[in-house]
Amino acid sequence: MELMENEHQLWFTRRNGEVRGPYPERLIRSYLLLGRLRMDDEVSLDQQRWYALRSQPHLIPVEFYDTDTPEGRERLLQAKRREDERSPERRARPYPDELSSQTDQRAGDRRRPEPPELVSHRYQRVQLLQSPKPSSNLPQGPRLWIGLAVGLLGLLLLLWLGMDRQEPDAAADCLAPAQPGVNWSYCRMVGMDLRGQDLTGANLSNADLLGAKLSEARLVGADLGYADLRRARLDRADLSGARLTGAMLQETVLTDTRLAGADLSHADLRGARLDHADLTGAILSRTLWTDGRVCASGSIGTCESP
Repeated sequence: MELMENEHQLWFTRRNGEVRGPYPERLIRSYLLLGRLRMDDEVSLDQQRWYALRSQPHLIPVEFYDTDTPEGRERLLQAKRREDERSPERRARPYPDELSSQTDQRAGDRRRPEPPELVSHRYQRVQLLQSPKPSSNLPQGPRLWIGLAVGLLGLLLLLWLGMDRQEPDAAADCLAPAQPGVNWSYCRMVGMDLRGQDLTGANLSNADLLGAKLSEARLVGADLGYADLRRARLDRADLSGARLTGAMLQETVLTDTRLAGADLSHADLRGARLDHADLTGAILSRTLWTDGRVCASGSIGTCESP
């Protein structure tokens, strides 16, 4: 039985007879992404009638429904990372029988999932360091000078590359006021009223802007990569040249929105309203279109069929 969606409802969870909660719906979805809850766990509003969690689709993050493509799996991975970054605890497991993921690694006070290739690289590095080093004589004569010259050239190359690298981005400030260039990366701003605000060049990557009001906002050149903009209002906003790679835009209002030159590759636009939107030069490569189609690679301005 599927119950009505209501963000203000509080849910109890049960596993092996152990009841926990109550939790708001948003926290249930977060715990699913973090692995603290499973699809076969039970949920209840009154601790009398219990339902399988998988039977309540409004409690399940949308990223769980589109994992049969590389883009969908990437969106799910980004959602898990976003929830992991936002988690204020040290990821303590609420159920004693839940095991830690083998691909989790603590970074300071946070635990971030590591891709398999990184784990494999670390294993190979340990094996290399533990292997016995062959004994060899030090180079003499011309070999010594050639080795020194090669080493010097390598050092100069590393110095040149280091000078060419940009300084790391400043830390996000979720309490900073709305202004051009503000860094709200990974910040939770659900339902925030930002109508008409100037956010030119702002960093909103991976931000939670579910249901946010951004009508007539100026977001020229802003970074909204993998941001959660589901059911947000962006009508008459200016997103010219903005980065929206992998952004979640399901049921988002984009009426009369300027998206000229914006990068919408791998974004999810299912159910979004794009009436009179300006998509001139917009990158729509592998974008999930409003009708569920996947745009062909290299689509520009219009969603071409694969």
